[in-house]
Amino acid sequence: MDLYLDCGNGISGDMTLAALVHLGLDIAPLASALARAGVNCRIETWPETRVGGPGRRVDVSWDEVQPLRHPADIAAVFAVLDMGGAARQRALAVLEALTLAEAEAHQIPPEEVHFHEVGAIDTLVDIAGACWGLEQLGVRRVTASPLPWFSGTVQCAHGLIPLPAPAAAWLMRGKPVRPTDAREELVTPTGAALVHVLVDEFTDGPQGVLRALGTGYGSRPAPGGLRAWLAEPAPEAVSHARGGREQVLQLETHLDHLSGEELGMALTALAASPEVLDVLWLPGIGKKNRPAGLLRVLCRPEDEEGVSLGVLRHTHSLGLRRQCLERLVLPREAAELIDAGERLEAKAYILEGRRYVRAEAEAVKSASARLGVGAPALRFKA
Repeated sequence: MDLYLDCGNGISGDMTLAALVHLGLDIAPLASALARAGVNCRIETWPETRVGGPGRRVDVSWDEVQPLRHPADIAAVFAVLDMGGAARQRALAVLEALTLAEAEAHQIPPEEVHFHEVGAIDTLVDIAGACWGLEQLGVRRVTASPLPWFSGTVQCAHGLIPLPAPAAAWLMRGKPVRPTDAREELVTPTGAALVHVLVDEFTDGPQGVLRALGTGYGSRPAPGGLRAWLAEPAPEAVSHARGGREQVLQLETHLDHLSGEELGMALTALAASPEVLDVLWLPGIGKKNRPAGLLRVLCRPEDEEGVSLGVLRHTHSLGLRRQCLERLVLPREAAELIDAGERLEAKAYILEGRRYVRAEAEAVKSASARLGVGAPALRFKA
């Protein structure tokens, strides 16, 4: 599964975790795992709807006075936290990136960094939760949109600092950005660190078959949030010589308004289209007990526009249903078959390790006409 992060409204640690929760991540095991690792906190999540649509919020709270945690302290928690090896390595890499950015921003050695800006527990939960969440959702690859550029100032423990904050600005180096008019913090240092480590590629949009959308809102009262799309990679077009699985599009509509002549002409025209893979007509009874039927047309996804227009043109249906399907294709190739002394165009295919040859229908039609016999005579021996 791939994850696409639409960062147009910004990205932070809590927005990322909230988006994963909206995608279906159960956050309860994370709080239990943190408690076993010695970090007692509450992770609350609730639905929230803003102009950007329905989404989720995540908030971390605690009762005990927390010690000042340095990167080594957080790394020690990650080392014993119940998560997979890949998720742990990601979390440690995000922590290291954030540590180096804060060290650069404050001009201090990395071991002297402490995360007073958002609190050590917030930082810990956001990083661990995002990396653990990707593992739980089965995400193997992360892509993202260009980051939004923003300006202004923000008050922090060190005084009034420019935006992007120095640590975030350091991490945004080498990343594509797009200008905005925003004068508030859109990309936090933790959000920038997550992008720096987790994103494999920056693209203009998700690619593949979209499965789910999650929106994560942050503490800022902004109208939009971080939108995260889960997508399955689209199956690559298969070579029929090798066989395999490929994606096809099924278009269908119920018809009860065409005459027999019009229906026959529509089926003939659609079957003759080189973009159409198959045409099927299933007769039945429709609304008001009218004679009707189901027209089903298969095509490749890239041919959808032309085939859809063709179905509408030849049927004058008022709408089409569409469904993406996956089909299994047997290895096959062009061949020749000699039958009744006739050389026929055919297709050869492999099934369970055996090779079969089947004559093409048009070749059988032409040969039977030349011989003056019916088509079955080419298969049934006298």
